[in-house]
Parts: sequence; C-alpha cells; structure tokens
Amino acid sequence: MRLGHVGISVGHLQRSISFYRTHLGLKLHKKYVFRDKGMTIALLKKGNIALELFEFKKRKPLPQYRKTLDDDLRTLGVKHFSLETKNITAIFNKFKKSGVRFATDLRVFADGRRYFFIKDPDGILIEIMGK
Repeated sequence: MRLGHVGISVGHLQRSISFYRTHLGLKLHKKYVFRDKGMTIALLKKGNIALELFEFKKRKPLPQYRKTLDDDLRTLGVKHFSLETKNITAIFNKFKKSGVRFATDLRVFADGRRYFFIKDPDGILIEIMGK
C-alpha cells in the first residue's frame, strides 16, 4: 500500500489552489462540484503527491487552540502532512523570500535531519523535511 492522498478543508478553494501551485508546484487535476452538499472538491497532483481540497459553503474556521504547532500536537487527530526535499536550505530561503507564513524556523530533528513548518492560507501546517 501507499498513501493515496491527503484531504484538507479550506476556506477559499481558488486561494488554496493558487498557494499549492505557486509554492509547492501542485497542479489542478480534477474538480468536482456537489451542489446538494454545498461542497466543491479540487484534486491537486505533482508526481506521487496528491492533495484533495474541500471547500464547503457552510464551514467552520480552524479553532484558535489548533493555530500553533505545540498546541495542535497535543490535540488528537491528524496534525500536518510532510514533504521531503534534498535541498532544505534552498527551499527554506525560497519560502522566506516569497512571504510564506512560517510556523517554525529551521530546526534539527532527533535523527539529524533538518526541517521547518509553514502554514497554508488557512493555517494548515505543512512540514518540509530534509532527506
């Protein structure tokens, strides 16, 4: 087995599609509209990475207690998704220059790999990990 995709509820679908395209290189693969449920789904892909973005007409914002990494990790449930890169320093600098919101600075994990966290436009945490 392998991970098929990661599903994320977002506040504004077009804004999120633009973010993931611009900063992570994902492209819109398919879009589905479910009018009876007030929901639109966009499937984004890049290589073996797939994100499924959900936009609901009636949505709830990310709770305040889940907006920081340390607080969110203490709450049960999915916390973030992680992408790996061979050149962590170059990606870190690219995101700094582009104005992406950071949740952490560049850190060193217990196994010696470097990593950092960014946030998408809705505050969803994304980990970038060096290989």
